[in-house]
This record gives sequence, C-alpha cells and structure tokens, in this order.
Amino acid sequence: MTRFRLSTINVHSFHNRSEHRNNIYDLAAILNPLNLDLLAVQEVVNEENWIDFCRLLSLPSNAFNSSDEDYFGNGIASRYPIQSYSNQLANNFCPGHRRSLLQCHLDGNHPFIIDRTFAVTHLDHLKENTRLAQIKEFNPYKENIDILMGDMNALTRDDYSDNYYRNIVRGKREKSRWEKPCFDFAKLITREWKYQDAFKLINPELKDEQVATCRFGTRIDYIYVHPRINDQWTLTECSIINAQPATDHSAVFAILEQKSK
Repeated sequence: MTRFRLSTINVHSFHNRSEHRNNIYDLAAILNPLNLDLLAVQEVVNEENWIDFCRLLSLPSNAFNSSDEDYFGNGIASRYPIQSYSNQLANNFCPGHRRSLLQCHLDGNHPFIIDRTFAVTHLDHLKENTRLAQIKEFNPYKENIDILMGDMNALTRDDYSDNYYRNIVRGKREKSRWEKPCFDFAKLITREWKYQDAFKLINPELKDEQVATCRFGTRIDYIYVHPRINDQWTLTECSIINAQPATDHSAVFAILEQKSK
C-alpha cells in the first residue's frame, strides 16, 4: 500500500507486428513482472482479447471507450474498482482520424487513488498543430487530471543529442516526407500546465536510443504527473520497457511511493 505501479502501452490492436498473430500472451509476459496496479492502453480493440488481456495481468476492473465511434480506442485496466469513467471525443476531424481522452476515478483501500484522476489518450500522428488542438480541447489541466498517459506522438527536444537529432529524428522525417520535428506539445504540457514528464524527471541524462519508445527511434509515449501541494506521494521510478516486436511501441512504467512520515 506504500507503492502504486502504473504503465502505459500502445498494444497495436493486439496484433504482433512482425509475426502477424495475437500478441496478448507476449505482452502479458512482458508486463506481468511489473505487478501493475493500473495500465493505460492505446489502439485497444474492445473484444475478447481485451478482457483476456486484463485477466492475464490480474487487473479485474476495466474501462474502454472508442476514439471514432467504433470498437477501437483507449482502455484502462485496474487492480482496484473503477468507480466512474468518462470519454471525451475531439470535435476536430482530421486525416489522422478522430481522437479521444478516457479518464477515470478508482475506488478501494489504496491511499494513492483517493481523489486521483487518471487519463489516457492517443493523439494525432501526422501534425503537431492537430495534436495541440486535441490536447487543448481535452484540457487535462482544467479538468484536474492528476496522471495523464498515452501515445502522444509528440517529441521532446532534450531527448536527443545534436547528431542524433540531425541524423535520426530530423533525417528520417525528411526522408519519409513527414512533418518537421516540433516540440510545442511538450512545452505546453510541462511549461504552461506544469505537468512533470515522469521519465525525464527520473532519467534526465538518458538520450537518443536509450529513450526511444517506437521503431523510428524517438520517444512518443509518456506518463505525465501533475504535482500537488504537500503531496504525500512522490515519483521514485520511471523506465522504458521494451515490448517490441510484440507491439510497435515500448511501455512506460512508473512507481509512486508514499513518503515516510
């Protein structure tokens, strides 16, 4: 009860990217040793695989909501009962498909979850301006979301050395004719809304390949924590867990611990 373990991962529709088969057992084998209290997922398919996946991870309470009025979207699985949840669909329609934010409150006897709001989202993969419009519409800061997780498809400049940025981050994008690297999303979240980038807070010295969460060599998956005044809980660990090729993303894993009195 003095620790709370959580993680976020893009499960790639429960489809192993390289072997073209169901990936729930592969993912469960990777995540089970983490002994999670809560898991936030993206690209989840709301069918038997989702229920079986939660069962394999011993996370009996779950919530799902679609991103585009179908069975494909975001999910939250919890060791503790989900007391309530809601889903917000972005109003803007874009080539990268409609996006959503799923948030929830938990019930139970774990002291960390009292009055905490958890949320997961998966933002546009094509344009930074669209990502900014989506997150501003969701406005996790105004909605008092304490823990924001997901595949943000956004970059943080401090993650990369100059050579790596030039050759891998910018170079791959120029070669593939994608948008140029942008960092406005990360600045909005951390500087204006004062969320803490959990991985960067714990691992400020790591860069380049050490921080990559997707197959293109960049970090686009995040856990953001909004600090509270006189909070009795503090972030003590955050790491990237390799989950490829079971899915095309790595998991981000964090531990929060209760301060000693």
